[in-house]
Amino acid sequence: MARNFFRLFVLLLVWCGILTSLNTLLLFRDKQNVNEYLTSYPDDPTFTTNDTFLVLNYERHTSETVITNGSWKDGYNFPKDLCNAESVNETKMDNVFKNSIMPLPRKKLAYCRVYKGGSTFWRRLLAYLQRNIKSSPFRIKPQDEKNKYSVSCAKNTLNWTYNMLTETRNFMFTRNPYSRILSAYIDKLYSPNPYFWKTLGVVIMKTVGKKPSCGSAVTFRDLVEYIIQTPIEKLDDHFIPIHSICRPCKVHYHYIGKMETFLNDTVNIFDKFQINSSPYITQNFRDEYKKDAIYDTIHAFVAFRHESKKCMSPYTGLQRIWKKLQSRGIISENQSLPLNKKESQNILLSKLLTIVSTKHEKSKTDNLSEQKRKLFIQAYSSIPLPLMYKLQSVYQDDFRLFGYDPFPKSLFGNRTNIMPDMFLV
Repeated sequence: MARNFFRLFVLLLVWCGILTSLNTLLLFRDKQNVNEYLTSYPDDPTFTTNDTFLVLNYERHTSETVITNGSWKDGYNFPKDLCNAESVNETKMDNVFKNSIMPLPRKKLAYCRVYKGGSTFWRRLLAYLQRNIKSSPFRIKPQDEKNKYSVSCAKNTLNWTYNMLTETRNFMFTRNPYSRILSAYIDKLYSPNPYFWKTLGVVIMKTVGKKPSCGSAVTFRDLVEYIIQTPIEKLDDHFIPIHSICRPCKVHYHYIGKMETFLNDTVNIFDKFQINSSPYITQNFRDEYKKDAIYDTIHAFVAFRHESKKCMSPYTGLQRIWKKLQSRGIISENQSLPLNKKESQNILLSKLLTIVSTKHEKSKTDNLSEQKRKLFIQAYSSIPLPLMYKLQSVYQDDFRLFGYDPFPKSLFGNRTNIMPDMFLV
């Protein structure tokens, strides 16, 4: 009996030794593969540029953008000491993490993509950086996926990804959870977007106990309840907490930027990594950003118009994108939609673009920043306080780790009545 036990013990020791050696070899292989990957990365021959879409007149400037005085050159000082053990099954999130890491081998950079965290802009910019195209990223259409940077670590092992991140200069962007949630709702569910209506919208309606017809009927409160009721690993990527996507507690990011200081942080990233920012970040960057948002919004409405008719009329769709542009501080509330139901049916992209651009110019005399803040507060005033507290708990680690106020007075203070839903159009 004792002899059999001893043999079993020896076999276990041998087996553990084999596993340890195998794991070491795998780690070494991943390390070698990372180095090979970073030193021999081919160009993408399928990449093309297309200037014909430039309906908007983007002026080219070569002067440097001025960084706001007092901005911190190293980005957000991440508090590693506040990191706790993951509260969710991290293994289930491995694919989300790997798919979000976008390496740029030629520059030895790596970017962690966060949806509704400036990712559309950065994927376009990385595409130009990889191919040494010195031009404004806004020259790529927002909806032109084939021209955006799309390489990720999705097909590599977790160890390979972690090793690659130790060999590169890497960065990520974060955003206030309340702002990110509202932005995703307006962009993906409130604005005409048949793809998200059919997928995410239907899931949300089933989750909150509503009959799933058109996902266009999802309210902002429905979305909040979906986030609260759904395990993090099953949430749509637009709503997964950022710390779970990019794992800053395990990855040492050389720069963590914030959407709230997006321009300064973007310029600082170029400065920190010694990349000339002038061909990509122009002095009229903020105007380009807003024009890009206008084009994206209008193009999406026109492109989705036929499919959207199954759920709402073109006029209702236009009313929604008008509210979207007002919520983003692009069009003043004093500027009404100058189209009726008949005019909305088959309006051309160029005409609608002209109308919106004209209204945007007229809106510049108003306090659009204050309007954006007011509508932000108004949106959350339709969410009962008990739901607000539960929503805060879902993102409590993002609030704590990235320095955001989890209980801002504007959203939690002086709440006596639930306000009507501002998105009921």
